[in-house]
Parts: sequence; C-alpha cells; structure tokens
Amino acid sequence: MLAYLNPKALAVIGASADETKLGGMLVKNMIDAGFKGKLYPINPKGGEIMGYKAYANVKEIGEPVDVAVVAVKRDFVIQAIKDCGEAGIKYVSILTAGFKEDSPEGKKLEEELVATAKACGVRIMGPNCFGNMNIRAGVNYTFSHIVPKAGNISIMSQSGAVGSSILDWFCTSGMGVANFVTFGNKSDLDEADFIRYFSEDPDTKVIGMYIEGISNGERFIKAIEEMPIKKPIVVFKSGKTEAGSKAASSHTGSIAGSDAVNNVVFKKLNIHRAFDLDEMFDALMAFSACEPMKKDAIGIITNAGGLGVMSADAAFSAQYVYAAKLADSTIAEFREKMPKVAGLTNPIDIRGDASPEDFETAVRTIIKDPSVGGLVIMGSPLDTADLPDVAKVLVKIMHELPYPATTCFAGGKKCGEANAILKEAQFPTYPTPDRAVRALDIMRKYQLGLEAPADPLKMPKADGRKAVKAILDGAVAEGRYSLTEAEGKKIFQAYGVPVPGEASVTSEKDAVDACNKICYPVVMKIISPDIQHKTDVGGVVVGVKDAEAAKNAFNSIMANCKKNKPEARLDGVSIQQMVSGQEVILSMVRDVQFGPVVSFGLGGIYVEILREISQKHVPMTEQQLDDMITSTKAYKLLSGARGLPVADIDAIKDVIRRIVLISVENPEIKEIEINPVLVGKKGEGCYAVDCLCTIVH
Repeated sequence: MLAYLNPKALAVIGASADETKLGGMLVKNMIDAGFKGKLYPINPKGGEIMGYKAYANVKEIGEPVDVAVVAVKRDFVIQAIKDCGEAGIKYVSILTAGFKEDSPEGKKLEEELVATAKACGVRIMGPNCFGNMNIRAGVNYTFSHIVPKAGNISIMSQSGAVGSSILDWFCTSGMGVANFVTFGNKSDLDEADFIRYFSEDPDTKVIGMYIEGISNGERFIKAIEEMPIKKPIVVFKSGKTEAGSKAASSHTGSIAGSDAVNNVVFKKLNIHRAFDLDEMFDALMAFSACEPMKKDAIGIITNAGGLGVMSADAAFSAQYVYAAKLADSTIAEFREKMPKVAGLTNPIDIRGDASPEDFETAVRTIIKDPSVGGLVIMGSPLDTADLPDVAKVLVKIMHELPYPATTCFAGGKKCGEANAILKEAQFPTYPTPDRAVRALDIMRKYQLGLEAPADPLKMPKADGRKAVKAILDGAVAEGRYSLTEAEGKKIFQAYGVPVPGEASVTSEKDAVDACNKICYPVVMKIISPDIQHKTDVGGVVVGVKDAEAAKNAFNSIMANCKKNKPEARLDGVSIQQMVSGQEVILSMVRDVQFGPVVSFGLGGIYVEILREISQKHVPMTEQQLDDMITSTKAYKLLSGARGLPVADIDAIKDVIRRIVLISVENPEIKEIEINPVLVGKKGEGCYAVDCLCTIVH
C-alpha cells in the first residue's frame, strides 16, 4: 500500500489542459498539492499539459510508475487497465462511473473489468471513486481542491461527496489529515486492504470510515483483529433503514447488510459506530488530540451553573463515564484557593465572573484528585467572562493535563474567537455540554474494549456433524430448505442439546399410545416443514391430561392446520413431555456478510412484544457470553428477581456453546431458533422445547 498512498511516480490517464475537465482537475490538484515525484499526463494528442510532457499512452513512458489514475469514458477503461498491465503499473485508481452502481450492463462491464485487472496483475480502486490524498507527501489525485492541513487522522470513504464534506469540515475544525482514501464500488481494494497499513503508519493515530456496505465481512474482521498496532476506528455506517439500503445499492452497488448485525460486529471489534457525521467528527477530534482515558470518573469545571447541570445530566446518562465524587482534600484546596466558588460538589461552578487565572487554578486543582480520569471545561459568554483569554490559558496548560480533556464554550458569535483559539491548538472543543461529555464517554469505551479479556469460548465436545449432514442432505434432496421440528431436534440431540421426551404420530390411536408412554401431561404440536409458527394456525395444544384429551387434540390440530394452511404438507403430530421453567429464546442467524450471530433474550410471547434480545458474533469469548446473558431483562428474572427461584444459568451457557458449535461445524444451516428454551431451577438444567431451522439456499 505504500506505493499506492505515497507514489514516487504517477500517471493521469485522460489528462487535459482544461482545468474544468476531470483530467485537468487531477493534474492541477497534484501540482497545487506540491507533489515532488514524477507526474505523467496521458492524452492521445501528446504535447504538453500544465508544464509537463504528455504521453499518448502509459506504455510510452519508459519509466517505473507506481499509480495510474483513470479518468476516461467508461468504454475506454478496460483498455486503460490492459495498458497499465503492459506498462508494469501495479495500482490503478478508477474515477470513471457508470458501472455496477448504474445498470445491469454496467455491472457486467465491472465484472469484466475486475477479471481483466486480475489477469494483468493490476490492483484497482473503484471504479466510481473520488481519488486519494496523502497530505504530507503532496499527493492529491481527487477532483477536489479542498485540502486540509496535515494531521494524524486517516479517512476512508466509500462516497466521494461525503468524503469531500469530511475534508471541508477538517479545514474548519483545527484537526489535520494524514491520508484520505475513497473506494467507490470497491470492486477490488477495500477497507481491509488499508486497515493494516494505517495500523502501522506512524502518521496515523486514529482511523475514520464512512461506509455504505462491507463487501467481505470475513476479511474486514480479520484485518482489524490482526492489526499490528491497535488504533481507534470510528465508523459512520449508513444504510440503516430499508430506504437507506436501497439508496446505498443505487449509489455504489453496496449491500448494506443487517444493521443490527453491523452493531454487534463493530462492538466486538472495539469499533466506535457513529450514527451521524457530528458524532463521527466529535469522536475523531477526541481520539486525535487525547491520550487514552484510563478511569471512568470525570471532573467538570464551569463558569455557569446551567451548563454544569447539563453536563452532570449528560454524565449521568453516559454509559462508560460518570461525574466524580471529589476527594475531601480536593474540596479543601478549592476552598482555600477559590473562596468565591459557587459550587464545590462536582461540577465545580467557579462563577460567572471567573477570570482566566481562576480557570487555570481550578484545572490545576482538580487534576490532583486521584479519582478523576477525564475533564470537561465549560464557559458561557457572559459579559464578565473573557473567554478568548480563558482559551489561551487552557492552551498553555493543555499538555500538562494527565488525561483527556474536552471543552465547551457554549454560544455563537461571542464564543467564536475563543473556539478558534482552541481549534487552532487542537484542543477538543464542542458546541454543547452533552457532546463534550459524549466524547469522553467514547474514549473510555474504547479503552475498556482494549482491556477486555480475550479468553476464547470453552467449546463442548460433540461428534454430530455426520448425523446433521445426513438430515440436511435429506431435506435438500426433497427440495426443502426448512426442517421439521423433529429434524431440528435431532440436530440438537446430535450435539447434546437437551430436548423433552418426544414421539411422532399419525393417528388417534398412536397419539394415545404415545401419551401413555411419555406420561401425562403432554404438549401436542403439528409436524410440517411448511408451518414455522404453529400457534398461529392452531397447531399446538398444551396441557393434554388424558386419553380423551389426546384424541381431541390430535383431531383439532390436524383440522386447524388443513383449514388455516391448506397448502402445507402435514406429516403428523409431535407429542412431547411437558416441562416447566422460565422461558427464554436462543437463536442463530448466519449473516450474509459476517457469518453466525447468536441471540438470547426473553422467550415465548415476550419476544415479539418487548423485542429485547442481546446478540454476539461467532466466535465469541467467555466474557462476551457472560455479557450476552447479563445485559438482558431475562437475566434479572433468571437470577431470582422478585422472589423467583434462581434458574440454571450454567445450563443455558452450555446450550449456547453447543449452538455456537453447531453454527461453526455446519455452514449449511442458515437459521436456528429455539423458542422457548425452558430453564429449570439451578441444577435442574434446561430444555429446547420448540425449534425452527432453515438451510442456506
């Protein structure tokens, strides 16, 4: 990637002397950026372009070229790739649009483009990309003249327009950029290819990403998990809604993927997901300027009580930080040095007439407190406050601070000069108290992610693959991709997941005989590969207590299903031992991008009503397994809330481990849902009572 992001020689295919044309913009922007390497404009007419000799074809250059930038009409792009291959150029950035994001014809052309590049030994970025920047190297082969100052943030953007907005924000934020990379359609090179490079890049401290879809989830995860040097990653992932997903598809041909699964994977990888550009910028600013936040408690200094209240509320609502309880020695020092302080409980209110020196004294006092690990400093533009001088004082002492600090000079016109001073010094400053607190919360979350134990999940031993494959192959041979409940439970039994005693019957007489063997009371359910939600069609009867009830239940179930689902294949009725316990749901879904994701939560009817589940990506750690269970309302019930008996949580963990093993060893399985799992009292185990299982198709 070094040659791609820091080229010593670069060719612009489609170069023009007209600066209003794309090929002219690219040459002009490289010149204006101060590129010190060799620049080769490529134009069929040859001649000279902006003081540089122009070549009719890259093959005529006769010197090594690191990168070619393609800005020709769509129909000429593939030939340009062939020419680059013959010229020995290994990296090509294609700015030309009109490929898979445009039409089926464009999609087919892009497939041909990728095949051609592979055959020629050329790696491509794009097509439909915006180009790249390396600020310190004087590289700007984008069609934007907006170039921020050099800094320590590397940006990757799938959208050129959003990338341009990000660049423009940097120009006014005080923050600087190391590298700026855009992907477009991501037909070849993508985020994973650059994550490792930025991890080892000494100019990069934090990585920011705007993406609409992840093209290869497995590579993405692997690249982040194998980062040689861990660095904060902030992702703004759009396409959260159905409308957004469709827009992403038409924009860059991206598959947005399940938004809930994106959240699960980002959390696992210790990536901060921003949900809007403001949050993305706020996080980048904090990570760029501050060192790690090692403690949860924050101190708050303000010259306005109202701002203090807002920040205290924000700290109370935060997930990872809270307002510190200051030590008695800290409060005593405030009393001694600042007798006019209005409030001595955190937040520290140093009053509206506080001088710049008062702010400095307050900061120097609070940073001695042993409990504080972060600081928010706020100022209101009162006539009695000299905020520009306060800002200068903060800039003077900012490098003496032992932990992250953010500022908020809340206002507009009267705060402009002070905020400009802070931004120029790259002291993180935010327009509202809640955003100043949120920045510290984000930093603390990242640090906790780094410190999280990485102990792998303790997997049970089971030899179920052969039996499961036979079940799956049998279903597919019949043209079925949904298993019956009986087939699903055979899979569970093959992997040691407990299921109630059960029998399958096709007549009244068999039903009575089976009930007598299993022992009353029993549950009776329809067996059908075409009915996934049995209760909805009258296919379940619970609490069957005697032979007469068994006959009635059998006939009722068959009649209901014939009436309510006439097209369904009915294979009989399942008779199951009636077990008791608390209901939870356990499921596995194989995501198209990221693979297996396991879910846990309240079961039975509460799944649809409360929609409260916790999810983890496979593979997971022991800590993540614990978190998945303890973060739910189900855990409160299972652990003995309101006098309920303590449930067998260890048994639930064992079942989850076995479902994880099933998902890993049987990639053909698309989905498993057990609802409910009935959890007995501690030591009594649990049972998979009802299940749904589908096959990848």
